[in-house]
Amino acid sequence: MSLLNNLMAHPLDEGYAVAARTGSASKQTRSRHRVMLVVAAAVLGFLLAVAAAQNYRSAPEAEKQRKELITRINQADNRLTELRNNQSRLADEVRRLQASGLSNDSTGAALQQKLDDLELQTGVIAATGPGLKAVIDDAKDADAKEGRLLDVDLQQLVNGLWTSGAEAISVNGHRITSLTAIRGAGSAITVDYSSLTPPYTVLAIGDTATMPARFAQSSGGQWVQYLVSNFDVRMTITTEDSLLVPADATIALRYAKVRTR
Repeated sequence: MSLLNNLMAHPLDEGYAVAARTGSASKQTRSRHRVMLVVAAAVLGFLLAVAAAQNYRSAPEAEKQRKELITRINQADNRLTELRNNQSRLADEVRRLQASGLSNDSTGAALQQKLDDLELQTGVIAATGPGLKAVIDDAKDADAKEGRLLDVDLQQLVNGLWTSGAEAISVNGHRITSLTAIRGAGSAITVDYSSLTPPYTVLAIGDTATMPARFAQSSGGQWVQYLVSNFDVRMTITTEDSLLVPADATIALRYAKVRTR
């Protein structure tokens, strides 16, 4: 009878009750997790919205600063060009006065001739004469890794022209001397601390009868030919009857010694 009374009092097994309580707690836990996820998503969305709003507000100011910086750079480049032209003009005036003072006797004339030869070799004065004109450019579809010319490529080209007999060389109007540096600055190539843009025009005054063959056999010529053959770098070389290689406007006398007799 006690068993029957127990069944009547508790028609469901206790395990069902425990399972029911556990399921209810699990549902509450899942509900809390959903709430937390919703709150986290809302906070993240709010932060993203704030960041986007800040970027949107700061974009005009950043663009303004960028334009101001570009303007200042262009102004500085124009000022540098103006100062270099002024320096060249004053240097020409000094040379004219010097030649006038040394032309009074044969000794002065001989000294002036020696100065002219030295100034031509060091790049102080412009040089004219026949020579080679090389125009080299990046590959047509160049990217950041292949097909783009580097400073070392331009160095090899210039060195190859020197070894083939060039007497005076310029790159995009900049005279190459023993004090001129060809370097890379980011994605640009600088010559004499001035940034250049391709194509690069290299003028080399020398004997046009021998320079082309000697350049092709030089290490610099073979280097450039490798770039042309394997990386689609574009280059043309022509012989010219008359070239003008400008003077180096930045060159200056570094040391002087007076000899006593």
